[in-house]
Amino acid sequence: MFLMIFILVLVIVFALLQNFVKDIAVFVGRKVFTLSDEELDMRVKVRDLKDEQSHVSMMDEFARYMKLQRCIDKLMTELKEGGSSRQKKMAMLNVGVKIGLHVLHALIMLCLVLSNRTEPLVMLPQGWFFPVGKLVALPTGVTGGVGIACWILVCNAVVLRGKRLLDC
Repeated sequence: MFLMIFILVLVIVFALLQNFVKDIAVFVGRKVFTLSDEELDMRVKVRDLKDEQSHVSMMDEFARYMKLQRCIDKLMTELKEGGSSRQKKMAMLNVGVKIGLHVLHALIMLCLVLSNRTEPLVMLPQGWFFPVGKLVALPTGVTGGVGIACWILVCNAVVLRGKRLLDC
């Protein structure tokens, strides 16, 4: 009985983790893909140049105003190039986290199935599953027993239906 509840909780946890893949990727990405000192300096320069440009009158000092604008545009282009490469890396990290969660989920369930393949999780009267008794008992083959593979499928189906119901 404990194993049945444990599997249900695992399925629920992994279903909920799928909702937080992006948050996990952003958290990891902030730790891994930090801004370089050069990029931080460029941001400070852009802020200072914009501040200086706001104090320059466009009508009176047009040449100086446009020179500042060209410097700002050049720095912003360099910042965007660095930002786009970081965004690509973040997208790849997002995909990697999603795949990693699926692989971890599959490995845990596979280990549970392999470690409990000889005995059914629970024994029920044989007539309850008459036409599909052997399928429900997989991988044990004990008629009237509920196998771990069937229980995992049932838990996944119930959690999936519950998520769909709550999302509507």
